[in-house]
Amino acid sequence: MGGAIALPSLLREHGIGAAALIAQVGLPVAAFDHPDNVIPFAKLGELGHLAAERTGLSDIGLRTCMQTGLGMLGTVGYLVANSETVGSGLACLQSYLHLHDEGAAPYLQIEDGVAVLGYEVLEPDLVGTEQIVFGALAIAANLLREICGVGFALREVSFACHAPSDTSAFFAHFAAPVRFDVDRNAVVFDAAFLGRRIAGANALFRDFLTSQLREKGRIGEGDVAQDRIQRVMRTLLATGCISQDEVARAFGMNRRTFARRLQDSGTTFRELLDAVRFDAARVLLRGSAVSLEDVANKLGYADVTAFARAFRRWSGSSPAVWRRNTVAVFGP
Repeated sequence: MGGAIALPSLLREHGIGAAALIAQVGLPVAAFDHPDNVIPFAKLGELGHLAAERTGLSDIGLRTCMQTGLGMLGTVGYLVANSETVGSGLACLQSYLHLHDEGAAPYLQIEDGVAVLGYEVLEPDLVGTEQIVFGALAIAANLLREICGVGFALREVSFACHAPSDTSAFFAHFAAPVRFDVDRNAVVFDAAFLGRRIAGANALFRDFLTSQLREKGRIGEGDVAQDRIQRVMRTLLATGCISQDEVARAFGMNRRTFARRLQDSGTTFRELLDAVRFDAARVLLRGSAVSLEDVANKLGYADVTAFARAFRRWSGSSPAVWRRNTVAVFGP
């Protein structure tokens, strides 16, 4: 549940029966009793969508998570808080958040002296994911403020979705320029903060938490699940560094060993890359007004023509037609 733990009280503040609304999407009300409880990512999106409709708050995902800090991320949050530096803490977040949030993947990218902490939604066809993203970046801002300390400020925040009707709470919470309808969900800050030591970090506690998370995630086992490979590939795709060598390196293998493992499981790197590109393309085309040129560039294609050719092969229609038909069915 993490950051969503505050949603029932927010609903009640606006005169909405929280229990009835939660039950309407098929969730037990008791799921909100503890932040470590787990619910399906799709159900959380559906609940956020209904909550926005009922309350009239098109930014309810943001409002729900504005007070959420590291503690609500469970063991992963405590590991981040006890990492030696901000950079190593965010590396832990990237490595282990899948144990807390299986519907999206964080990534860290350095660009010309600035750091980009992004949040990549993995499922392309879910309702209400924009509310989850609003909340996730609200938490990301709080997390960074907590571990970076005095003098920290965001430089920019971006969302790969349409702007809600009222954006005032976004500017108030992030205290930075906020952009919508772009090709990534991310908070941007000075990369110099990555080297800052985290105040109060405990090395012994850090080692204990790392061992716990490694055991929970079974990191390092010989057989790597295909969904875990695709998660890593989506993260690398978001950073623009995807290649078979890079993916193999993420699992501690050389290219040849990795290719053999994929072959043994009945797939290839090219097939998996097509799958993650198709998912990423659908997320962007459905959720935002980002241009086809930007989508093609984001997915690593040389130009729109190459992207459109691939998309037609995957879906049977051009990206422009797919976007128009999807918006007609599901709305903007």
